[in-house]
Amino acid sequence: MLNIDDIFREKQSAAPCLVKGKWYRVQWTPDLSAGERLNLGVAFLPQQGSPYIQTIDDFGRLRCLFDDRAEFHAKLACRVAEMMIESEPNPENWTSPQLSIVEGGFAQGESADEIVERMMEDLVPLSAPRAHRSTRHSPITKKRAYTRINDSLSFRLGNEYRQHVPKDPQVKTALGISLFLPFRRGCDGHEAATIVSADFTRPEKIRGELYLGHRDVSVATTEKAFRKGAIFILRPGGNMKTADLRAAEEEVRDFSLYLKSLRVPHYLGKNTDELTDVIKEWCLEVA
Repeated sequence: MLNIDDIFREKQSAAPCLVKGKWYRVQWTPDLSAGERLNLGVAFLPQQGSPYIQTIDDFGRLRCLFDDRAEFHAKLACRVAEMMIESEPNPENWTSPQLSIVEGGFAQGESADEIVERMMEDLVPLSAPRAHRSTRHSPITKKRAYTRINDSLSFRLGNEYRQHVPKDPQVKTALGISLFLPFRRGCDGHEAATIVSADFTRPEKIRGELYLGHRDVSVATTEKAFRKGAIFILRPGGNMKTADLRAAEEEVRDFSLYLKSLRVPHYLGKNTDELTDVIKEWCLEVA
């Protein structure tokens, strides 16, 4: 017999889990005497998890309003806001003379990243690139990639989530070196993995990110903090020009060959969704 309650329960279980929390405007006062505030970004504090912030990365519109000096100070304000919010989970301590972190209210969405990007479009006009730069490449940094993947894994791994994804992705070695190792595997967590983004247009930037990821895994195993380590690499993409994309892919290919020569396990993903699937399989695989 058809049971309407069973159908309702099935629909509930199939519904996507939403990230919920409070959002904040990140406002900057260029001139304290004038008191004018400009929205430079949006922060989001989930009910569970770490704060997340996104600020403008294109300062073309700001230059039209002010001058190059204002751009320098705005970039500095963005960095200060990012460091302050990412290092301090209590919003009452988000204070700075020329920065105002103003609570906006409740928000929910598929991920913290999705919520913030949506609000950036609605609340931060300065974030919109000028018309002639509308097709510029906006890189997915390691921080953004980790946030997206972390949010997705919290649902996909269920009760096993914290076994594979610790609250603090940073690990400090006996020598005092801070390593970014956000993923674990094995019954006692004896394997660790990091994530690296190669989604940049400058080869030297890609090279630096890749070798930093290798350093984290290498130091962790050398100092015996973990028996084995792996590297997950987000491949370049987005709106890159053909020449930039080709150069970026060559950097990734060369680095992959380098890791193979050292027998370091590594995995590639063309986007964060694909990389999330790979990381989930790695976490659940019997080591």
